[in-house]
Amino acid sequence: MAVVPSSQAYERRDDDEESTEGKLYFKFSETRVPCVVRKVLEENGWREWDPERHPESLWSLHWKSGRFKLSDWDRCLPHQRINHCPKTSNITKKDNLHRNMKRLAGSYGAVYNFVPTTYVLPNEYVNFMREYAEQSEPQIWICKPSDSSRGRGIFLIRDMSELIYDQQYIIQRYIKDPLLIGGFKFDLRLYVLVPTFQPMRAYMYEEGLVRFATEKYTCDHSTDLSNVYSHLTNSSINKYSPSLNENKATIGPGCKWPLSRLVRYFESMNMDAATIMQRIKNIIVLTLLALWPKVPAQESGFELLGFDVMLDSQLDPWLIEVNASPALATDTTLDLQVKAPLLADTLKVLGMRPQPVEEKKRGRKPLSHSSGATAPATNRRQSPSTDRPLSNTSSSSSRSTPGSAPPRSSSSSTASSASTVRAPHASGRAAAHPKGGAPAHAGVSPSSSP
Repeated sequence: MAVVPSSQAYERRDDDEESTEGKLYFKFSETRVPCVVRKVLEENGWREWDPERHPESLWSLHWKSGRFKLSDWDRCLPHQRINHCPKTSNITKKDNLHRNMKRLAGSYGAVYNFVPTTYVLPNEYVNFMREYAEQSEPQIWICKPSDSSRGRGIFLIRDMSELIYDQQYIIQRYIKDPLLIGGFKFDLRLYVLVPTFQPMRAYMYEEGLVRFATEKYTCDHSTDLSNVYSHLTNSSINKYSPSLNENKATIGPGCKWPLSRLVRYFESMNMDAATIMQRIKNIIVLTLLALWPKVPAQESGFELLGFDVMLDSQLDPWLIEVNASPALATDTTLDLQVKAPLLADTLKVLGMRPQPVEEKKRGRKPLSHSSGATAPATNRRQSPSTDRPLSNTSSSSSRSTPGSAPPRSSSSSTASSASTVRAPHASGRAAAHPKGGAPAHAGVSPSSSP
């Protein structure tokens, strides 16, 4: 075995360090990271971090679908970002979302009446039974595991004898009069990037997905509530429908539209698409405000959230749930057309940078993430110089002004400028919608009133 002289060993190590200098590295700590994430990163010049060859300090982005430990945020260096934040489960778990919306409705009133009546079982079983007993006629209720996704474990009931569960569930009053297109039920999957919670800044991506059921919707006494292809809009369920590829009335084959196509449909039907979308943005802002006092001050984490919203026949938007790791699978061409530009624009807004040379010499310095802590005084991430944000809505807490963002990717259309969000106060609450749905104003400034 040849022995390498120490001088040559140092020279080789310097060569290795020089080869990584100025380059962006991503870290995947699980095998189920969607392929499109890797594809977009590599197309934008990123390289994969190798634990066998690279120091921990080299990566700039750590991406995983699961949750991180608190120590993961503490260990982050100033140039490193991870794709979740602590405490965001306060809205991304169904039971926590219910509790927080109920709490805020108690403080701010009808402005928060955009979530269907919900009970957590078994904790609120007695309260649910009281409401069930007071029904003037049988109602439909939808039951969901409180910490599940992709439509797993969901079922509908009319009678208490049908309620069977073996884990924590939420039970919600079913929206029995949804807006239909061609006779089919649908909901919206909207993507919201939150680069920082203190101060709060949020961007809603201007494209999204409209997810359809694949069998026509009916809701009368003879309706088969077990027909998931009629009552559930989850793409993970409807992709197995026998009628998936049929040329269905109005919606055509498949079970998805891009959001832009829905907007055009609304306009063709003489519906006020701009007002509908503004009211949806309002409830997104109000939901995010539930996290504002809960997420501790830290600069490493960010969230790409998936908001699921449904419109009823009166065009009132209802928040169904918020997803911490929205599905990024690309089963169809449309998925790739929406999700690849979404991720590319996310990288631009975050404005991440490689490990600086001085950090290699200085070494690791942990950050403090105690609740309510003040962020470091130095601006460790310079805001991009251009002024076109990721999307056509953004939010910032009342203590800050919205940051600027880089230009849009060429695959997406130009977005409008950001708007500032104010936390609601008892003396200036947003007015509730007259039909009891989403608010007419949600503290968004500047914006037009719906």
